Amino acid sequence: MPHTAPARPRAGSGVQRWTTRRLATVAGPVLVAITVQSVANLVFHAVLGRSLPAADYGALGSVLAAMTLVAVPLTALQTASARLAADGGRTAQTGQTGQTGLTGQTGQTGQTRQTDLTGHTGRSALARTLRLLAPITVLLIVAAGPLRDVLHLGSWWDAALVAPTLLISGTLATARGLLLGTSRSRTVANTYLVSTTIRLGLGVVLAAPLGVTGALIGTAIGELAALLHATQAVWPETPGPTRHLALGDLARTTAVVTGLFAFTTVDLFLARHHLPGDASGAYVAAATIGKTILALPAAAMSVAYPRLVSAWPATPGQRPRQPSALRSALVVVGAPALAGALLVASAPGLVLTLLYGSTFPPGTESLVRVLALVAGASAFVSVLAHAAMARSSRVALLPWVGAAGQVAAISLWHSSPMAIAAASGAALVVTLALLAALEGRAWSSARR
Repeated sequence: MPHTAPARPRAGSGVQRWTTRRLATVAGPVLVAITVQSVANLVFHAVLGRSLPAADYGALGSVLAAMTLVAVPLTALQTASARLAADGGRTAQTGQTGQTGLTGQTGQTGQTRQTDLTGHTGRSALARTLRLLAPITVLLIVAAGPLRDVLHLGSWWDAALVAPTLLISGTLATARGLLLGTSRSRTVANTYLVSTTIRLGLGVVLAAPLGVTGALIGTAIGELAALLHATQAVWPETPGPTRHLALGDLARTTAVVTGLFAFTTVDLFLARHHLPGDASGAYVAAATIGKTILALPAAAMSVAYPRLVSAWPATPGQRPRQPSALRSALVVVGAPALAGALLVASAPGLVLTLLYGSTFPPGTESLVRVLALVAGASAFVSVLAHAAMARSSRVALLPWVGAAGQVAAISLWHSSPMAIAAASGAALVVTLALLAALEGRAWSSARR
């Protein structure tokens, strides 16, 4: 009998449904862990806010806020490491069907198997991260005195603890990225749970005798325990070539991640600049609620991105191994974003009262509703930008254009919080439309 190629599944067939379901299953443990971490963070602040003197709690909050400033470069480290691991999987030898699933290579039966790191890839990536962060760590230790004065901290140690925490968290971000790139989401979820448990327990216990220093020590030890847990999974070697974390890839990833950060936060800073006190306070409160919605979609995106990398061919001009990966990512990342946005939009007054009380000016509820929907739609911008980054396209930098559009629009229309929200929403619609058109064309045309 003559050999005939197997028919390609139709869009919307069981393969597409299985793909989306499989991605949701892989992302599930991380989503649960991030939810637990978010709730635990609220408990952590609630307990310390009641047990520490107001001045000490303010100092703790300022140090923790300083630590969040490094969230963007740490996210870039995790994303670049996930790509490194996923690239190793997509260039590995495929099974007889020539197709790969979301979690690795596929054999003749269509069953997927996990792709592990080969050679010294994991150790090399962790070592490079340490070399990159070591000078910054030393600089932070040297600057601990001035940092203490700027943040009005009671102890040099409180400022100095930022340095080792950064070193540990950065290395942990790399390890998590490597694990996500090889579909070990359960291990990544465990690292979040380990870190959260120790921080909530040890941090609160040490805060009683040591105050701010004890809480920060508990936070650092929690991150260290999570790093040790992740390293155990990354450290083993398997046969194969060693892949290295390239500085060029890290720089490009940082540019994309920073662009997404600017796109989703520039309106908040501009509102603070243009609006008077009460109005800017209302906008910041409403925007903060909206940004919180993005926590779960960001966790899902960290799992979906390596699948997008694996889905796009390593060699230009080839057909994607899993063309439906973009649709699956849009569903899995967008679903929690839309659910959170609709939940907040349905009861903005209740959310405001629970978080901030009932002292905001009239119109704040409508502002919360609009900014929640804007935040929910921003998750789709993130998916499309990551899809462009997965195929090494400059389209991934479009959020920078969107951020510039927000600056221009808000500079013209900033008479009220709602005017700023409308300008931000208009820039979002244009950016999302451009990304959807370009990425939709790239992924759909490659399927033919």
